[in-house]
Amino acid sequence: MHAFTEAHSPVSWHMVKSANNIKVYTSNVPEYPVKGIRAEVIFDAPIDRVLKIAMDVNHYPNWIYKCKTSVLAKQVSKQELIYYQVTDAPWPVDDRDQYSVTKLSKHADGSYWMHSHTLPNYGAEVEGNVRVKNGKATWNFVTLPNGKTKGEYELFFDPEGNIPSWIINLFITEGPYVTMLNMQREVKAVSSK
Repeated sequence: MHAFTEAHSPVSWHMVKSANNIKVYTSNVPEYPVKGIRAEVIFDAPIDRVLKIAMDVNHYPNWIYKCKTSVLAKQVSKQELIYYQVTDAPWPVDDRDQYSVTKLSKHADGSYWMHSHTLPNYGAEVEGNVRVKNGKATWNFVTLPNGKTKGEYELFFDPEGNIPSWIINLFITEGPYVTMLNMQREVKAVSSK
C-alpha cells in the first residue's frame, strides 16, 4: 500500500494488525523520528454520527488511546476548532500535551476530510508535561452502502524527548487499534440513543 504524506514524501505502508473491521499500518517517514501510523476502520453508522464523535474533542478521553484530557480551547467556526490534549505516558516518561487546530471540510462527492496539526506556540506549557510541537493527523470519511462509514486515518508526529523504544512501539501498534475499536463502540453508543 502506498500513499503520500502532506510533506509529499512517498510512503510505503506495512500492515501490523487487522481485526474487527480495523486495519493498522506503519511506515518509516523521513520527516519524523517515529513511524507514521495509518488506520482504516468501518463504522456501523452513517457519516453524520461518525463526524459528531470525531469533532467532539471534549469526549476524546472516552475513545482515544491514553488520552488523559481533551478540552475545547476555542471554537473558531462550526468546521474549525482548537483544542488542548494530554496523553498519559507510562512511567518513567512524562505525559505529552499539545494544542491542535482541526478543520473539517466536505468534498463534492459527499466525503469529509478532517485535518489537524499541532500549534507549538499556542497556550502556556504545563509543568511536568512535554509539549508535542510537530504533529499532524488526517481523517477521510466516506459513506458506504447500508448506512456504514469508512474512516481512513493517518498520524505523523514527533513525541519530543528521549522515549524508550518499547513505549513508542506500544503507542504505534496498540494505540491506533484500541483507538479505532473504542471509536467504533462510541459511534455505536451514539447511534443507539
